[in-house]
Amino acid sequence: MISGVKNLMYLSKGMRTYGTKPVLARARGYWEFEFVFTGRARPTGVDCPPPPLEKPRLYISHPNSPHGWTDDADGVSEIFVIQFQSVPEELAEIVTPAGPLQIELHDSDRHGLKLRLQDAWNASSDKDAHASLKLHQLLFDIAALAISRLKQKEWRIEPADKINRTLHWFEENLGENPTVEEAAREIGVSTAHLRRLFSDAGRPSPRAELARLKTEAAQRCLCAGWTQEAIAQFLGFSEASSFARAFYNVCGRYPGEWLKKTQSNKGKRHTGAT
Repeated sequence: MISGVKNLMYLSKGMRTYGTKPVLARARGYWEFEFVFTGRARPTGVDCPPPPLEKPRLYISHPNSPHGWTDDADGVSEIFVIQFQSVPEELAEIVTPAGPLQIELHDSDRHGLKLRLQDAWNASSDKDAHASLKLHQLLFDIAALAISRLKQKEWRIEPADKINRTLHWFEENLGENPTVEEAAREIGVSTAHLRRLFSDAGRPSPRAELARLKTEAAQRCLCAGWTQEAIAQFLGFSEASSFARAFYNVCGRYPGEWLKKTQSNKGKRHTGAT
């Protein structure tokens, strides 16, 4: 944390040549806001094609989102990076670890934002409550801007982002017996549209992906010593036999058979290693 300024963790600004001096991919551990005012600097580690040269952008990254930064080979970009420990809940709900959220800024935003960010830069060296309040206000204003732009331009959330957000939501709610219909509502699309997104991307259906994620969670639970009854209850099955059938449909083995085979394979590897 920057001394004397609550919530603010990091600030940096200036011209960057990420094409020749890239930033390696890793999760920062904090909410990161990277403004690209000029140039084509962009995140690595996610599917992010080169953006238009003239369009200023804001990338918002989840603390657990592993990414780096790159640019055109001879590119020079003007950036401003600011990191916070926490963000408003409304913003946290729409940014996932799947990758940075990209917000295209209007040309009219550029001048005002640069002034506000420079003011934040100056305030970060002050060690008083007024400086912290100014930075909190900036954070809330940035969050409001991002949410507003997403509502105005729903198409900015690419199909791949919606798929990743769906899978992440499934994983975070496995213990709540999630449904495809609930996931569609969370993502903001109809159930039929969500199915089309997965189909168009050449992915298994949302229901099949949910079954896969449940099975992978069940495998982890089996290896941790859970009973089949406990796993069935955790994953929302009416009884252990229903869970066992669902597990078989995905793995081709019943839970007990799968665990025995897995433990046997581990034993063989261990014996070979010694």
